Amino acid sequence: MDGSFACPECGSTVAVRGLAPGRQVRCGFCQRLLEVPYLPRVPVAPWKRQRFTQPKWVPWAWSVLGVVAVVILIATGIRTWRRHRETAQEGSIHKLIESSRRQQDSGHLNQALIDLDAALELARNAEPPLVRPPLDELKTRRQDLARRDAASVLNRLVERKPGPAPLGDWLNLIARARHDPDLAPLEPRIQEQFRAMVQRQADSELSAARRARQSGQVVASLRACDRIAKLLAHLPPDSRETVRRQTEALVTQLVATHGVVVEMPEGHYVFGSQSSYLADMLPVLIKGLEAKDYLPHRAGAPWGELWKHAKYQLRLDISEQHERNYLATENRLTRITARLALSTAGTLIWPTAPTALTMVPLPNLSAYQASRLAASPRRKDDLERLLYDNARAQILEKFSYALMHMPACP
Repeated sequence: MDGSFACPECGSTVAVRGLAPGRQVRCGFCQRLLEVPYLPRVPVAPWKRQRFTQPKWVPWAWSVLGVVAVVILIATGIRTWRRHRETAQEGSIHKLIESSRRQQDSGHLNQALIDLDAALELARNAEPPLVRPPLDELKTRRQDLARRDAASVLNRLVERKPGPAPLGDWLNLIARARHDPDLAPLEPRIQEQFRAMVQRQADSELSAARRARQSGQVVASLRACDRIAKLLAHLPPDSRETVRRQTEALVTQLVATHGVVVEMPEGHYVFGSQSSYLADMLPVLIKGLEAKDYLPHRAGAPWGELWKHAKYQLRLDISEQHERNYLATENRLTRITARLALSTAGTLIWPTAPTALTMVPLPNLSAYQASRLAASPRRKDDLERLLYDNARAQILEKFSYALMHMPACP
């Protein structure tokens, strides 16, 4: 029997070819075993059972719910973070305020002001704006504390014992009063006290310089004049020029009797240079000259133009040269000579020429370096530099010793 019938389960059409009624056949869609009916059914079923499928709006609904849930979680997290941040800010502000009060009670006004300024900065930047404690209350307290601290520093500077003025402390206080609106009422008083202090200090240093010169302490006299040079810019214009003229006259007298101009020609070098010797020897030379009551010209020092009246000239000439070989190697020794000549008006007063030669054998030489020197068939710059360094260390020592025998300034 040929024909077709509808599956009673899924409604799909089942084709039958050559099968008698009562035989079994499997549905091609739902795979269910069916019995071929005795009466053939219509070839096309009037209805077909549809398979169960999700509606198209369901995935969209879940997606929307997921987005809403994520937004809620993010908003909740942001709100919680802001709450924690506000709580932490408020706690930090209160801790700084309490620290400021403790510092103030113990008399440390400067530290108390630092803590209060930090609390105010946090309070101004707080979101939302801080309500407890009120900003106006903190600002009022800060104003009172700043003025008390500045007045305390000013009184300490005014009541300071006689001696070199702490110019840096004064300038810091002036800058603080100029940039802090809370200290505006104190600024005129600070400026007045500062000008009076500078005038007193300049007069005191000038008197000390004159006394030191009369007693033969020319180095101390020149140092007092150098301190006056730092005060000149802060003196009132009417007295500045008077103090400058008086100080320059005194420095001119000192230089005319004890001043020394140091000359250092280019020289002859193997490994060294003029700049390296200036860096090593000039501080030693200045110290040695001052120990003998000479006043050497120093680069960048005040009153430098007055050294054109210097009475003495000191010439330092450096010469480096290679000499014989080190032991049986091809590496050469180094000899360094530092010639010193002190003269006045073209007349030689004191010549000396300390010299240094590489020590043979080199002291404190490691086994590795000794083996390299012994096994070196050719000259090597690094090995000759090692021999040079030994001579360089010796010449600095002998140079200092030679300065000890320089005649004192008459």
